[in-house]
Amino acid sequence: MYESFFGLRELPFSLTPDPRFLWLSDTHEEGLASLFYGITRRKGFVLLTGEVGAGKTTLLRAVLERIPADTETAVVLNTAGITNLDLLKLITAEFGMDVRSATKAEYLIALNRFLLARLERRMNTVLVIDEAQNLDLPALEEVRLLSNLETDTEKLLQIVLTGQPELLEKLSDPALRQLRQRIAIEHHVDSLREDEVPHYLRHRIEVAGGKYEEIFEPGVEPILYAASQGCPRLVSLAADRALLAAFSRQTRPVTRAIVEAKAQQMISTRSGRVVSAFRG
Repeated sequence: MYESFFGLRELPFSLTPDPRFLWLSDTHEEGLASLFYGITRRKGFVLLTGEVGAGKTTLLRAVLERIPADTETAVVLNTAGITNLDLLKLITAEFGMDVRSATKAEYLIALNRFLLARLERRMNTVLVIDEAQNLDLPALEEVRLLSNLETDTEKLLQIVLTGQPELLEKLSDPALRQLRQRIAIEHHVDSLREDEVPHYLRHRIEVAGGKYEEIFEPGVEPILYAASQGCPRLVSLAADRALLAAFSRQTRPVTRAIVEAKAQQMISTRSGRVVSAFRG
């Protein structure tokens, strides 16, 4: 809506997890390296956690674009309330396997044959379970059992678990100690630091075809940080609303007053902190 007014090719702050807009902060760069290493070196279990809006899904999509072409990936997204058998059905379906059975054992046999056939061709296979904090303890234990699909020297299946911090709480349960011990690589995606927010904003503006100095007035970054506490999704949300408000007023660049007003509306409980960041 406001793209042409600001000289942009596309929306810079869309909330969709487009890897092109991923700016590699320190925590995101480490997360990307951890995922790539865990998958390509066939380390077995990889764990990625972070708060809502931290950029976990974008990181996943970025790494899946970078891994070798001989890697097949299944991504399970709908994890709430599913049974162990449902989980196996979702996994085999995502791998394109036509398994018609009512028993868990037959699904496991079919999956093992599928993985062995890929290994014979020296091909890697990755299972990504997103929002894994929604799985109950029996389902998470079922995921651990999938890691038993291995040869004497290699893991047949690389498993990436991603989720919110509640996943870490679940994994600390004594009933899942065997799963916890099998996690070879793990990374928690932190929020952006205040000094990283300007780089995040600039990167997204430039990917969208704009010039940062022509979009935002100097001094908006502390306001956006205070409103979002460094959560990338909230930074984008506040910036997008500020751009829309400036467009409606035909104001360019976006002023600090507009950014402050939209930030206060977005998170009213933090308005005091936003004002102090603006004035200080």
